[in-house]
Amino acid sequence: MSESERIKELQEEIETLRTAFDSSYDGIHILDSKGDTLYFNKACERIEGLTYEDARRKNIRDLVKEGIYSESVTLKVLETKKACSIVQKVKNGNVVLATGTPIFKNGKIDKVIVNSRDITELNNLRQQLIEKEKLTEKYKEELRILRNESLKDSHFIVNSQEMKKIEALCSTVAKVDSTVLITGESGVGKGMISKYIHNKSSRRDAPFIKVDCSAIPPNLFESEVFGYEKGAFTGAEKSGKIGYLELANGGTVFLDEIGDLPIHMQPKLLRAIQDREVVRVGGNEVIKIDVRFIAATNRDLKRMVEENKFREDLYYRLNVVPIHIPPLRDRKEDIIPLIKDIASKINDKYDMNKIISKDTIEIMMKYDWPGNVRELENVVERMIVTGEDCLSILKDKIDENVKIADYRNY
Repeated sequence: MSESERIKELQEEIETLRTAFDSSYDGIHILDSKGDTLYFNKACERIEGLTYEDARRKNIRDLVKEGIYSESVTLKVLETKKACSIVQKVKNGNVVLATGTPIFKNGKIDKVIVNSRDITELNNLRQQLIEKEKLTEKYKEELRILRNESLKDSHFIVNSQEMKKIEALCSTVAKVDSTVLITGESGVGKGMISKYIHNKSSRRDAPFIKVDCSAIPPNLFESEVFGYEKGAFTGAEKSGKIGYLELANGGTVFLDEIGDLPIHMQPKLLRAIQDREVVRVGGNEVIKIDVRFIAATNRDLKRMVEENKFREDLYYRLNVVPIHIPPLRDRKEDIIPLIKDIASKINDKYDMNKIISKDTIEIMMKYDWPGNVRELENVVERMIVTGEDCLSILKDKIDENVKIADYRNY
């Protein structure tokens, strides 16, 4: 190979290297042992907001003095004679990760190669992550407070022997994770019983998630309860969504109005209860869950099984520990303590000091309470906040409740 051919080949190699350096996404800055710039690629101009001409005209020390760089990795390399990395700020506002590597010649530093990468966005994302973590902790604390608020009223107000037995059973079953099926008419306090069991259990500090099987539309039940992966269906959140069962992990799931659960969803719920695992809509991954299940209904599930309206295997999986709450008309010994407790809470809530008279309580003792404790709460609150007497409130219900026909005697 002739001398001219060798020179041409070297020139082509240099041009190839220059093109490669200028095409690099990261900045490449080559300086001599004095801190003067020998090479400065286009990525450096973009990252550091400094032109090649400006970099060539000034020593690195001058660039630091002028605030172009907050500090210099080159000077650290020249000082320590070792490779090092720093995070520096440049005049255009970017945050840069710079790594300097010494090139030695005859035992002395001849050049310093600096690789720089713009980490402004990464730094912003890191800051956003820190803020989100703080926000998450704040939400967790707020949820804990709200959970405690929602559960603090989960105590028994009983006087009847029947309810005392139920209270004892709930205290016993709270110590284990057996599935509980609470039955009874609407308004008897099935939700309160479920909270009481959770509050007495070892899961008391974990989530208590209520799933109202009658309120969730059938076409949304699976995605809401079991969650879904991103892109699972039209209108789904891009990132996917965690379901109620995963949300309750470590705690308790209260399946309210379980008798209204869509029949096509019952096999999937059966698997969740039986195997303690779920599969999100649109996904294949089996996700293990650690939850305790409590179900409640005012319907006759056994009859529904006979009528093929409820799966038999799910019924027996739910009915491990059955608890039946009798209606208020069958435990009238509880009415007076309930009235006093309800009145006390309403007085505290509205800063009042009203008292239910003995005559009014006697009238209320004669009423049949078809709406049970829920109706009792409504009547007591109405009397306290509006000043209406018990007779006028219950009069509209006289035809529905013949047992109070003798109320006029009062």
